[in-house]
Amino acid sequence: MKVKVKLVRENTEKNVELNDKSSVKDLLRLLGYNVQGVVVLKDGIPIIEDEKIHDGDSFTIFLTASGG
Repeated sequence: MKVKVKLVRENTEKNVELNDKSSVKDLLRLLGYNVQGVVVLKDGIPIIEDEKIHDGDSFTIFLTASGG
């Protein structure tokens, strides 16, 4: 299945292909992010990492932590 991801910090959008039973946690792993330190929105609403992903979903990912 394919989903659309907007990465706010990088100011980019990506189309990502995942397995049919993937969760938000799987998406984050594929993108190289850890569950801690990010907020994932679906249709403008924050969602948890265990939520299942469906073909055609769109997500916005914000990094909430930074090094320093």
